[in-house]
Amino acid sequence: MEPICLVEPVPSSGALRVNPAALGLLRVLARPLHVLAVFGPCGTGKSFLMDRLVGQGKGFPRSPGIWVWCLPHPTQPDQALVLLDTEGFSEQEGDETKLSRLFLLNVLLSSVFVYNTRSEDDPQRQLDRLTYVRDLPRVVRVLDESSWENSVVLSSVLPDFVWCLRDVAPDPCLDEALEAMDHELDSALRFPQDSDDSPSSCVQRLFPCRKLFRFCSPRGDGGHGEPPSPADQLHPMFQEQMGRFKDYALSRSPKTVVGNRAVDGAFLADFLEHIVDLLSRDEPVFLSEICNGLQQEGSNYSMGYPVDPMGGAPARRAAATTAQLSVPEPKREHMVPLQASRPALPVLAKVAPGTAQPGAMEEPMCLIENSPDGELQLNQAALALLQSVRQPVVVVAIAGLYRTGKSYLMNRLAGKDRGGFSLGSTIQSHTKGIWMWCLPHPRRAGHTLVLLDTEGLGDVEKGDTKNDTWIFALAVLLSGTLVYNSLGTIDQCALEQLHYVTELTERIKVKAAGEGGRQEGEDSAEFVRFFPAFVWAVRDFTLQLQLDGREITEDEYLENALKRRQGQPEKLDLPKKYLRQYFPSRKCFVFDRPAPRHALAQLDQLPEAALSPDFLEQAQHFCSHIHQHAGAKTLPGGHVVTGTLLGNLAVTYVDAIRSGAVPCMESAVLALAQIENSAAVGEAVAAYEEQLGRRAALPTESVRELLELHAQCEREALRAFMARAFKDDEQQYQQQLKDKLDSKRAELCHRNELASSDRCTAALLELSQELEERVREGSYSVPGGYQRLLDDQREMVEKYQLVPEKGIMAAEVLQQFLKSKETVAQAVLQTDQSLTDRQREIEVERARAEAAEREAQRSQEMQARTEQLLQAQERSHQEHVQQLTAKLEQDRRQLQAEQERALALKLQEQERLLREGFRGEAARLEQQMQNLRQEMSRPTAPPCVVF
Repeated sequence: MEPICLVEPVPSSGALRVNPAALGLLRVLARPLHVLAVFGPCGTGKSFLMDRLVGQGKGFPRSPGIWVWCLPHPTQPDQALVLLDTEGFSEQEGDETKLSRLFLLNVLLSSVFVYNTRSEDDPQRQLDRLTYVRDLPRVVRVLDESSWENSVVLSSVLPDFVWCLRDVAPDPCLDEALEAMDHELDSALRFPQDSDDSPSSCVQRLFPCRKLFRFCSPRGDGGHGEPPSPADQLHPMFQEQMGRFKDYALSRSPKTVVGNRAVDGAFLADFLEHIVDLLSRDEPVFLSEICNGLQQEGSNYSMGYPVDPMGGAPARRAAATTAQLSVPEPKREHMVPLQASRPALPVLAKVAPGTAQPGAMEEPMCLIENSPDGELQLNQAALALLQSVRQPVVVVAIAGLYRTGKSYLMNRLAGKDRGGFSLGSTIQSHTKGIWMWCLPHPRRAGHTLVLLDTEGLGDVEKGDTKNDTWIFALAVLLSGTLVYNSLGTIDQCALEQLHYVTELTERIKVKAAGEGGRQEGEDSAEFVRFFPAFVWAVRDFTLQLQLDGREITEDEYLENALKRRQGQPEKLDLPKKYLRQYFPSRKCFVFDRPAPRHALAQLDQLPEAALSPDFLEQAQHFCSHIHQHAGAKTLPGGHVVTGTLLGNLAVTYVDAIRSGAVPCMESAVLALAQIENSAAVGEAVAAYEEQLGRRAALPTESVRELLELHAQCEREALRAFMARAFKDDEQQYQQQLKDKLDSKRAELCHRNELASSDRCTAALLELSQELEERVREGSYSVPGGYQRLLDDQREMVEKYQLVPEKGIMAAEVLQQFLKSKETVAQAVLQTDQSLTDRQREIEVERARAEAAEREAQRSQEMQARTEQLLQAQERSHQEHVQQLTAKLEQDRRQLQAEQERALALKLQEQERLLREGFRGEAARLEQQMQNLRQEMSRPTAPPCVVF
């Protein structure tokens, strides 16, 4: 299709209206959309940039409004490429309301937003001309009600921001430095102040992924103005810069909306109509409300499916329009649902590679809340932020009775003296649900610290103790380190208040019921493999740490409090029993009161000088321990959990609770494996293509060289897959990857053949120009002309053989070329009066023999090529087997280490039970240890490769 106006200003009123014809073209796109929008001042070459992006001389007109161009995606056949070109704004004051609305539409519709300016004086001044960015948090909100800063939530749904700075002075060194910094926009900006409301500061606060691309003048003479149309007349440096920009812009994820749900053309068209209507009425845009409304109204939208990192299409709508554009049909790949009984989840969050910390939050957000009907539910905006974190997560949760200072302690962990988790200063519980704060880890590079602050337990105003139990269970299930916060001392009252530990067997299951399931005793014995490390924080502690006349450590104080005695009431004994059984890794910290009682109401406002020195020292000791010793959260078997996986865990557990079921950890892990393994396949294919883009120089001189290139890229792809995949016991996903890589190999061979054929054909056409000219002039239609023709052909072939880098199709293309000239040669032969009939017959036979020889040589090359392909397939199979074997061995070692730790802890507990006189429990623990030893001694079967 040609570009068409999508949104145009109404001349009489200045309002915006949508072109129905353009909406109709959008609605036939039933696949993920890659939407790239350009916005900027007049006369900066926006339309030229978009035309060059798709390799066109001229496409977009220079007209008012927003124009749309729908094209096949040049690198992702399962996506459609949608380009939006918007009228420019001028230096003089114009219709600011119209321009602000056009800017908002560009941002809300796109997956990549391009701001295009010229470089004049101070570059940051050009960015600060984008004053309309201030309207974003004022006009656009994710939710209609939010108690946190809207910009934090809004940033999770905004597109990539790309600043294209045009007509800069050519500077290869500066280009190299910018590329080394991954084109990060912030590297070129002055660091903003917190109070700075400049457009550049707003861009830094609102857009999670910000890039900068520099372009010299496209004109070969370095001048300004309309650049020439032929690509070979463009400035070479501009062409290189354009190539880097194109590679980035076309490699981004498809367009998504709230919850990271992919959209098709029909949804985008309806989405656009709703936003234009709201903007025309000067009403705020609530994105969550719009998306949820459209989802309910239009069940045929192809949205809500996980976004394949490689741009794979979601399932197509049942009733797709037959008037399709020339976008290739999407591949229908099998997607394994998390649960067939519920809609697809936003399990693959949009990630911004190259950003310093995807998902990092300026302040906490509620992750799990109580719905109006009293049920737990997930906050989708917070979930999207969590799922955008692709780094390993260190998850620290805090639980305990209400009004015991949990939030303040978590703020200390976050390194915040002020702000952070909200504190209460009355007798009422303040924190509701589970609040989350994602921060860069202060000591572990490449890790994200996730702090979970839970609603206070035992709130007398709440009345529903079942909700308390679920909050505590979720804190246990989601964390890698659980901090239990209490006041005073660890006495009988404190232990009785920890009755939630005794109820965990009723709230959590390790094994699914049915075949392979376990009895309750066996099930709870497995908790140690899933449960977090336990830290007891005793606040306002006033006692001396002494026992029997000697000083003791805080850990010894805890262990002494957990001593069990024969005949002790069950109400007191059970918390000790289960705390020791479920949480064998335990630590204790005691804290003085941080300030005098009258100052506690303003605790978060007090300067450090007003706090107790002992408390500050104890808090520093606590924070140092957590930061240093709290490890990344893992699943059984040692698989490291990322923010994406943690978000999926939260979805699975909350859904189970809402349905009335008991969360099952084994089922959750298996469901996560399906999601993660699907993503691992996509990530591996992306790694293959990235490696291929770096290494490939087509055509290659031999098939062996090409297959070695494929093998190197395949090896890297397999490493990426093995690093992320887990519990692919039947090798279902590795088989999917192998099929994809086999297709990539066939595609690479085809591309190599085409590149070779094109280069060889071009060489022959150039070398044969003089010969063709002589044929047209009749130079060979004379006595002796046939021999002269043969001599010229041999000379041409000799020159052709000297042409370098022809590739693997050199002989075949030459054979086809000479065969196409046989008719001319025969005509010259028949008219050459200097030859006798016998000589003509001899020449005919000689020509046939030469052709047969060339054909035999070609057949041999084809046979050798086929053999090399078969050898490559065998090498590929062996590479898969080798990496699978290494992966299984790594998993086996991790499991063995996990089992050895569990065995050592059980042995330690057994010895303690014997000393305390609980011989019956020690005997049952011995049986558990025996079962574990048998499991550890069971011989490991060699890997059975199913592909």
